Parts: sequence; C-alpha cells; structure tokens
Amino acid sequence: MSLFRCLISWLMVATATGCVTVADFEKVRREQHEMRALLADTQVAVDQANRRLDTMQDQTRGVPPAEMKKVEQRLTEIELRVAAIETGAGGVVTAGSETETLPGSGPSRRTQAAVVALPREEARLQSGNVDQAYREGIDLYREGQASQAIEKFRQFVRRSGKSDLSDNAQYWIGESYYNLQDYNRAILELNEVLLKYPQGDQVPGALLALATAFADSGDKIDARLILQKLMSDHPATEEAKLGQKQLEKLTE
Repeated sequence: MSLFRCLISWLMVATATGCVTVADFEKVRREQHEMRALLADTQVAVDQANRRLDTMQDQTRGVPPAEMKKVEQRLTEIELRVAAIETGAGGVVTAGSETETLPGSGPSRRTQAAVVALPREEARLQSGNVDQAYREGIDLYREGQASQAIEKFRQFVRRSGKSDLSDNAQYWIGESYYNLQDYNRAILELNEVLLKYPQGDQVPGALLALATAFADSGDKIDARLILQKLMSDHPATEEAKLGQKQLEKLTE
C-alpha cells in the first residue's frame, strides 16, 4: 500500500473514532504536497536523462553497440559525480589543449576550440550590440578568472534565455570549467549546448571542446567518438580540421 493510501486510511479510522483534529488534516495535507513535489522532481530528472541519452544516441549512430554502451556508462558515471572536483593533468598540455600565461595570473588552460572562438567573440564585442553580462563574462574568461566568468554567463542565460548568444554563453560555461580543470563538469556543461541548442552555431566548438575534455579526463574512447561526430556533421569547419589532428594524436 502506498504512503498516500495509508494516510487516507488513517484519516478514515481517525474520523470514525472522533480523533481527527485540524492539525491532523494539516499534517496530512503537507505530507501529500511533499510527495507530489518529490514525484515532480523525479519526473524532471528522468526526462532530462532521457533527452541526454537520445542526443548521445543520435550523435553516435553507426557506432558499434559495445562502444555506444561505454559512452552511456561514462555519462552516467559523470552525472553521478557532477559535484566532485577532479584535478586533471596539472598543467600538462595534452592533445587539444593549449596553455598560456595571462598577465597577473598563472597558466590558463584553454581548448583549441576556445582559441578559435575567442577572435569571433572579439569581433562580436566590437560591434557594440552585446549584453553587458555577456561582455563581462568574455572579459573575465580571457583574463583567466573562470569562476567569475561562469557567474556572468549563467546570469546572462537566466535573463536572456532566448537570445542568439545563449548557446555561446552555455559553451563558455563549459570552457570555464575546463579552465578550472573540472573536466567532468565541463563535459556536462558542454553537452548542454548539444541538448538545448542543437542547431546553434556553437555546436562544432562544443563538440571539439567536449572531445578535449574527455581526452584530458583519461577517456580516449569517448573523445574519438565525439571527434568522429564532429568531422562527420561539420566537415567544412575549422573545428573539424583541428578535430582531425586531435584524432590522429589520440590514435597514435
């Protein structure tokens, strides 16, 4: 018998014996409300997981079932450890990443996708028609202040969710986590670009950065799968050319 039915049965018995008070009814009402809220939260989590799985299945169509299963297992493990911070290679430059020293800061890790995207952002900022929070987020990221950049980009996404730059902001959130060497969180945030903005112009960059984050977390299998997806779906992009070179390094 469910908890809700138990509560109803208890009420019926209590009513029959004259023991029910206003406080009793209020307690049952609160518990019922909490149960409904919990069910709603659970359903949202299930829906999100299903959307992510569907996206990854579309991206890896044609991949052998054994490798696809490894991808799904990897994403499940990452989502379960989303709150954990794992230090990565500690300044070692791996395939697909670049390290540069910024004025007044230590080494700043950037994916090759970010190196390609930054000049585009520079041109966009010079146009003058850019939200202030987004502009500040780019400036903070460029200066190596990744944590502060994340706050600005999230602020922009919350306030301007339907903006043409929403996918870019989500992408830079992922890049900022990569900068912090929180590769698991970077993977989750970059995958959100594919889930929420599958037709956005930032998809090639998100795929390239996603592959880099997988590789730097030690998962070369998933990195190769993502790079193959990038080259298959966006062959004419600069990101695909860089992806081809990364794939060659990962298969050496």
